[in-house]
Amino acid sequence: MGEMIYQAVDITAGYGNKIVLKDLSLDLEKGSSTLIVGANGSGKSTLFAILAGIKKAKSGKLLLEGKEIRKKQFGKLIGYVPQDNPLFTELTVKDNLLLWYGGKVALQREMEGGVIEKLGLREVLKKRVDTLSGGMQRRVCVGCAMVGDPRILILDEPGAGLDMECKEVLHAWLKEYQRDGGTVLLSSHEQSELEIADRRYVLRDGKLVTA
Repeated sequence: MGEMIYQAVDITAGYGNKIVLKDLSLDLEKGSSTLIVGANGSGKSTLFAILAGIKKAKSGKLLLEGKEIRKKQFGKLIGYVPQDNPLFTELTVKDNLLLWYGGKVALQREMEGGVIEKLGLREVLKKRVDTLSGGMQRRVCVGCAMVGDPRILILDEPGAGLDMECKEVLHAWLKEYQRDGGTVLLSSHEQSELEIADRRYVLRDGKLVTA
């Protein structure tokens, strides 16, 4: 077993009186890629939002390297790409990235051999987000999520609506991110993403079952 970086322990969560996650636990090893699949409404997006610090669980703990994670650590150590597009579509790609990166200096570093260049975003910096294909918009979302070079990247259905070129670019970059020690958690129904995962789980009846 490799070095454990992030753990969910006995997570119970839901909306109002409806429970969608019940005493769920998950271990993520450093440098691994973990895939979670499940039917619509099974709680995948709820789980990912909790792991990203966006939503609070009713009970349970989140541990980063064995210690309970602090609120300020979420944004610094965990990148999150939700299923719904979080971008300002009326702005250019560059303006969206500047908002996330907090200024030109930090963004410039990623345009010169960093994640922005590797995701192929330099050529679309001046374009409005709403003129881009769905696949290119997902690449921009990933670029935004990588602010501060997070150690863990959570992707909710990253391959949905992507053309083959966008999938190949994203998958190649994810493999490189893992080789550099990054940890990936994703949900997907895409066969190509089933194949790149080291571990696979099915979310069923509020718990994870090994696939």
